[in-house]
Amino acid sequence: MPNHACIDPNDQYAQAEVLVEFETMAGAVNLISAHDASDDNILPDLEDVQRQALENEILLDYLQDKPSDDGRLNPLRGFDRDMALKPPKMMA
Repeated sequence: MPNHACIDPNDQYAQAEVLVEFETMAGAVNLISAHDASDDNILPDLEDVQRQALENEILLDYLQDKPSDDGRLNPLRGFDRDMALKPPKMMA
């Protein structure tokens, strides 16, 4: 399984990372585990918004670095990485 270092969604200062194990299928990310610095799997304790932030971070990095059929890297045209990583607004 591939893994990816992501910003720890529980770290309010965004300085810590978690190692996320995942799989991709049809352009979607399926999270398997997320281990923090203590090697604890925090994935079961995350809220949906936090899981979505991890999925978005992985997907954006994965798509940017994945070569196309002709061997060139695929640029993400029209995507704003910072905007895509912001958590969705909660409904009032």
